[in-house]
Amino acid sequence: VAKKASDIIIMDDKFSSIVKAVLWGRSVFDNIRKFLQFQLTVNVVALTITFLSAIAGYKPPLNAVMMLWVNLIMDTMGALALGTEPPRAELLDRRPYRRDASLISRPMWRNILVQATYQLGLLVVLLNKGPQWFGCEDGSTHHFTIVFNAFVFCQVFNEFNAREIGDRFDPFRAMSGSPMFLVVIFFTVSAQWLIVEYGGDFTQTYPLSWDEWKITASLGAVSIPFGFIMRQIPVPEDPETFAGIGKSKKKFKASFLGTLVLVLLPVVAALIYQLYNEVEELKD
Repeated sequence: VAKKASDIIIMDDKFSSIVKAVLWGRSVFDNIRKFLQFQLTVNVVALTITFLSAIAGYKPPLNAVMMLWVNLIMDTMGALALGTEPPRAELLDRRPYRRDASLISRPMWRNILVQATYQLGLLVVLLNKGPQWFGCEDGSTHHFTIVFNAFVFCQVFNEFNAREIGDRFDPFRAMSGSPMFLVVIFFTVSAQWLIVEYGGDFTQTYPLSWDEWKITASLGAVSIPFGFIMRQIPVPEDPETFAGIGKSKKKFKASFLGTLVLVLLPVVAALIYQLYNEVEELKD
């Protein structure tokens, strides 16, 4: 009767099991948030750059095979890397979230938007100035491979940023305790090298020189400093998402505004891109 009436049953007769259960529950919740933060950033950038290309009347820089590989990084690899992060003791110091708390917090919206803005800016610059900088033909396989490589390395390094969903900046913390994360990063970089160097006609990629690999990887690594910069923007956690605080409609407003910004970002970027092209045509 007592078991049927209880909410929690301690199977091993140890009260410490409750602490472990709470710790693992919070860890799983945070890992889901980390994955969503990473996945939304990749989605926004990939969809926006494809949308911009269509609006401008250009060939999309990422073909079907490239997009398939990006989706593999985003879904399968991202879930393995971020979903298997071990629990951290400091999670017990945090107040519990409400059951109806949003999976995407205010700091997460900030992180997604800042990273997406940097990556979009980088890809637009590479699409326009890449042929001049790398000595390749505009719109060639060589040109699009450089854009593709920079984009993938942005995701590789942003995966480190995604390990933190709040204001703390420590992307390399406790790496020894996350062997799966290291395996995924190694596999992603190795597979990217094979795809670029040996993909050929199947992936429509062009083998890059060592200098081009260094430059594109370095451009992707800039995501790490941006991870530090964006956390200096004061965006506090919504206090109403924690248990013990009265309900309010403000939480819905914050989530709605964040979603609205993500929806409008591709449109604004498309308008800026179109304006830039018109200015370039007038110069010519």
